[in-house]
Amino acid sequence: MTGMRFALFKVMVLSLLRDRGALAMGFILPAVVFVIYAVIFSGAAGGDLTVRLAVGDERKSELSTRFLDKLAEEDGIVFIQDAAMTATGVESFVTSGSADVGLIIRSNETALDDVESGQVAPILVVTDPSREISVSVLQGALQSAYFATFPDAVLRSTARILDDRFMDFDQRQVIALERGLAAMREGAGDAEPIDLGLNSFYERSDIVGDAEVPTSITYYAGAVAILFLLFSAANGAMTLLEEKESGVFARLASGPGGSGVILDGKFAFLVLQGFGQVLVIYLVAWLGFGVDLPGNLFMWALTTLAAAVSTAGIALLFVALCRTKQQAQVLGNILILVISALGGSMVPRFLMPPYVQDIGWVTPNTWVLEAYASIFWRGGGLQDIALPLFALAASGAIGLLSARFAVQRMV
Repeated sequence: MTGMRFALFKVMVLSLLRDRGALAMGFILPAVVFVIYAVIFSGAAGGDLTVRLAVGDERKSELSTRFLDKLAEEDGIVFIQDAAMTATGVESFVTSGSADVGLIIRSNETALDDVESGQVAPILVVTDPSREISVSVLQGALQSAYFATFPDAVLRSTARILDDRFMDFDQRQVIALERGLAAMREGAGDAEPIDLGLNSFYERSDIVGDAEVPTSITYYAGAVAILFLLFSAANGAMTLLEEKESGVFARLASGPGGSGVILDGKFAFLVLQGFGQVLVIYLVAWLGFGVDLPGNLFMWALTTLAAAVSTAGIALLFVALCRTKQQAQVLGNILILVISALGGSMVPRFLMPPYVQDIGWVTPNTWVLEAYASIFWRGGGLQDIALPLFALAASGAIGLLSARFAVQRMV
């Protein structure tokens, strides 16, 4: 009995060692996926999330310049434009996704260093609801920069409350208080930031997205759609290898049109199948969660068609380069999971470090998600999705043409 157990154990060990695909799936893939997620989440959880901030200063005063200088020194805040940007420019940066958040110092009458409840806030924070975590980071940085720049403002507000409600300051006390506040302002650089609850210092304006539909719903409709487009296209393309092993491919390729006709037929099927799959996902998103599919049907259809073309062409090229169906299955699963993680199908891209976001542009996932974001969140037109459509269609066409050359070795 013991000998039989050992023999079976030995057979399974040898089988595993000989199966490179199983080894990769069992030992390499988990490590690769872990590294990707560790890089993404270590940055966000460790407080290193970078917020790209579009800034417009309508006052251009000494106080506003000093405040923006302090804000620029805050960890995780990166200005992507100088204070010369207009309010319209800030809003367009946020709407297009070029900035995570926008900040406008208004040219109203409210003093930056003497904010009272009930006054119009001197600062407007322009937000994209899909990047709520970036807004939270900015809010903390705003309070920290405000205290570092105007520590006297908090004490002035406190003194005003005491004077109005509890006691009357005489003229000598008022003068002494003002002198002390002036000295505190000059030493603001050494102040320690605290949470001040400055509700009247700034106000928020959401300029993109449908307030009735959570942004996570809209985001993951596209993220899931492109993920399953990749899986279904890869599985459909694997019929090439099945037909090769059975000899059917050689017989079909000997007919009129050769192997290119086979590739074209499979490509057309994969595109139609992919479009139908995404349609089902978005019908559920519309009927079950309120995503405005009917109001964006034309541009959604163009984007979905381009996404299906891209995944079909890439899948056919990948399978044509593989030698066996087993190899295609194993490597295909690995590649799909990796590019989906990098492209934003599993984790929103704005949570990723900047260099990981840059890598994501080589994946179809990123282009698809950017196009859907322009349609459903930012209210963009055809000009806003033209580049993603071109990138997706081009990748699909190049994949199909390359697959036609690669598949000739199967004949």
